Amino acid sequence: MFETMLITFREGLEAFLIVAITLAYLTKTGRAPLKKPVYAGIIVALILSATTGFHIAEMADTPFMEGILALVAGVLVASMTYYMMTSAHKIKAQIGETVEKHAAKAGWGAIIGIFIFTVVMIAREGMETALLLGAISSNTNANEMTMGALTGIGLTAFIGYLWATQSHKINLKAFMQVTGIFLFLFAVHLFLYGIYELTEVEDIWMYNPELHTAMKPWVSTKTLFGQLTIYGLLVVPCAWLMISYAKDKFFTKNNNITAAE
Repeated sequence: MFETMLITFREGLEAFLIVAITLAYLTKTGRAPLKKPVYAGIIVALILSATTGFHIAEMADTPFMEGILALVAGVLVASMTYYMMTSAHKIKAQIGETVEKHAAKAGWGAIIGIFIFTVVMIAREGMETALLLGAISSNTNANEMTMGALTGIGLTAFIGYLWATQSHKINLKAFMQVTGIFLFLFAVHLFLYGIYELTEVEDIWMYNPELHTAMKPWVSTKTLFGQLTIYGLLVVPCAWLMISYAKDKFFTKNNNITAAE
């Protein structure tokens, strides 16, 4: 449940920020009528993501497919998370430039351009979510996944509301860093899980019963080490957040004292 919640929360938060930046730019530049294709694009992207998630979950019915999905998800998520964490400061400007390029077109050109841009950007987050959840679906209780996903969506809505009404109190950079660390660690876990599953498949060159048995304590959530790994995915990001918060408070306090002197 915890993994599902944080995956949904992280990807939902990224999607929310993309939509918020797009709508804010259209409002700022006096193009409010172009908000309608943004809303339409969100709906289409959500339908595409849900459909993809359903098919991915259906595919993960054998150790071979579980292994392949876990490897693909691990590599994709690690690379995308690294990109987001290193390029976050450019995203607002990049979105603004792309929206401006489409919005500057005449008539239907602007409407179609904004619609396609929204679908692609939101569906990208949705597909990533679907791939992650699909990779762990066979190893996770359906009810727990549902509860985790709903909780993640609820948290996204809550943070979105706070960001819209009290943005000066929300450190979104810290949120993105913390959840990014979780996703990166989780991607490593998925990659190892993918190897673990493929060593069980007799018809491929990776078949290795000894390695499969040796890896089980490291990747199975039913073992003590597996449980510690899952808890570690929570503890490490939280520790990062606490250190960042303490660092900000310490330096802010010292700077205030220095300025007063």
